[in-house]
Amino acid sequence: MMVRIKMWSTNLQALNSFTNEILKIVEQLGIEKKGPIYLPTKVMRVPTMRTFGRRGTKIYETYQARLYRRFIDVAYDERFFKSFLRLQIPPNINLLIKILK
Repeated sequence: MMVRIKMWSTNLQALNSFTNEILKIVEQLGIEKKGPIYLPTKVMRVPTMRTFGRRGTKIYETYQARLYRRFIDVAYDERFFKSFLRLQIPPNINLLIKILK
């Protein structure tokens, strides 16, 4: 039985450091793992009209937010979950834990 931990964040450095913390726990316990698997970065763009230029032409600016995503498959183990629950999860990282067969 495997557990999939899916993480996403707009802060790449925080996401990478949190992923490395999970991998350290897995390596210390000697548990089977797959990953981290890097998913494509989602880029969300929002065009806004800044101002009117000369002769009434419209000028647009585009703001964007990048969403970085990763997931790790880890073998189900009680020791891993006890260690995982002790981790300090940064406020800008979202997690989804799913049990796979």
